[in-house]
Amino acid sequence: MQRKLSRFSKFFDVVDKMEDIVCGGTLAALLFVVLLQVGARWCGIILAWTEETTRFLFLWMMFIAVAAGFNRAESARVVVLIQKFPVSWQKVCAGAYYIVSIAFFLFMLVYGTELSMQKFKFHEMATALALPMGFIMISVPISGFLGIIGTIQSYLEYSHIVAVGGDNSEIGMEGTVK
Repeated sequence: MQRKLSRFSKFFDVVDKMEDIVCGGTLAALLFVVLLQVGARWCGIILAWTEETTRFLFLWMMFIAVAAGFNRAESARVVVLIQKFPVSWQKVCAGAYYIVSIAFFLFMLVYGTELSMQKFKFHEMATALALPMGFIMISVPISGFLGIIGTIQSYLEYSHIVAVGGDNSEIGMEGTVK
């Protein structure tokens, strides 16, 4: 996938690296906790905290990964119908992709922040971990913020891939990856 460098490329690289570290770290921690849970149950020991920890790690990993998918225009898009439109409408649809994506992530940022603050305000705690639920829910606005950055990166550096038809060097005429 060919990248067009922008004046923000170094910033985008730092954000991409941080997302990779968080996603990789949560995946490694998730694997460790699940294996620990399986091993403990095999030995007849029940660790109640592992189920909740697994769920929370998965939430963090999933929300950050959703945002990371937009960095290089790797998010899922269905363009079968759009390819039937005239080229001018295809360009409008590509623009709408960016607008709708940013609107969605802005929604996540605003309402995720409200939800997280509400959880902190009412001192809601996780049952097994006794961890404030606000720490878990803060992944939603963080994902929204990172998603906005990723969508902007996608627009500035990968807009040729978002265009209907995509990058011909990676996608064949049938829509299959080479």
